[in-house]
Amino acid sequence: MSNRNDYNQNSDAGRTEEARDQERRLRQKELDRRNTESDDMARDGDPFEARSNDDHVYEKGDMDMSIKADIPHGAAGHGALDSKNLPRSTPGWRIIIQEIIADKLALFSLILFVLITAYVFGLTMFLDRQQIVLVDLFAINQAPDETFRLGTDYGGRDIFGQLIIGTRNSLAIGILVTLMSVGFGIVYGVVSGYFGGQVDNVMMRIVDFFMVLPFLMIVIVFVTITPSYDIFTFSFMMAAFLWTGTARLVRSLAIQERELDYINASKTLGSSHGKIVFTQLMPNLIGIIIVNGTLSLAANIGIESGLSFIGFGFPEDYPSLGTLMAYATNSQTLQHRPWIWVPAAIMILVLMLCVRNIGEAMRRAGDARQRQA
Repeated sequence: MSNRNDYNQNSDAGRTEEARDQERRLRQKELDRRNTESDDMARDGDPFEARSNDDHVYEKGDMDMSIKADIPHGAAGHGALDSKNLPRSTPGWRIIIQEIIADKLALFSLILFVLITAYVFGLTMFLDRQQIVLVDLFAINQAPDETFRLGTDYGGRDIFGQLIIGTRNSLAIGILVTLMSVGFGIVYGVVSGYFGGQVDNVMMRIVDFFMVLPFLMIVIVFVTITPSYDIFTFSFMMAAFLWTGTARLVRSLAIQERELDYINASKTLGSSHGKIVFTQLMPNLIGIIIVNGTLSLAANIGIESGLSFIGFGFPEDYPSLGTLMAYATNSQTLQHRPWIWVPAAIMILVLMLCVRNIGEAMRRAGDARQRQA
């Protein structure tokens, strides 16, 4: 019985060894077949397959080029994407232009706003303000005719000339206030959000102080105690209190941006804070800055017109849209002489709607979800 068991074990071991030898022979045969097939060309799906008939001795640079030649288009190195073939993102200014062109109402508003601005600024170069605001007792409250295209007011002054000069003044004040307030608010907010910590805490307390001040009351007091002022002085006075909203908005965006990888990489490379803030951080906020500036322009024109309407803007000899609207406080003028105040009201409405439509298009340009919708 013992001999029989030994014989069975020896025969099993022999068969196992024979199976292993056969498996090794089949594996070697398959490798030989594959090497034979790959002598002239690479196998499908294996760009790194060697070519047995290639007798060229490759240097390091040649090997790199031969490998890259076999890599599918769009890949290089160790599976990385080729930077030259990467899809480039559309610049922000081009997105804004495309959005405005796609929105016919915004495009019409932009063209109309540019035409009005160019017309009033160009025509005022040929108008004499002193002659227009000169009182003429023989032409009081005249209806529109060939001499006075929009009639005259209670002092015999030409309404058309006052409308052109008043629109120019209101636009100039709105643009100057927007440039000063938005420009200062951007720099202030970016610096506060970028540095953070105690710097941000101190700068935000200053913002809070300016926000709690009664802006309109201070402007009224300034106008009352100042005997004479011009467009630049009045614009600076308004901008001194209207930069806080932009500063808070830009600060919140700068806090988010400073945590991104490109800011950390710039710090690691040793770039100065000024270079990071003004050449890397601020350009990434340009879309929000443009939208905020556009909407601030409409608000600033409205504020100036409101102050002039209540008598704390420019005097009558320095007309604006608000001073023309102030004529409507007289009940007789309101009911029986609409040519005095209606053109100014229409001009304010048109300017506000134009700026609003342009601002909405720019806001959509800065929001990818609304562009896709």
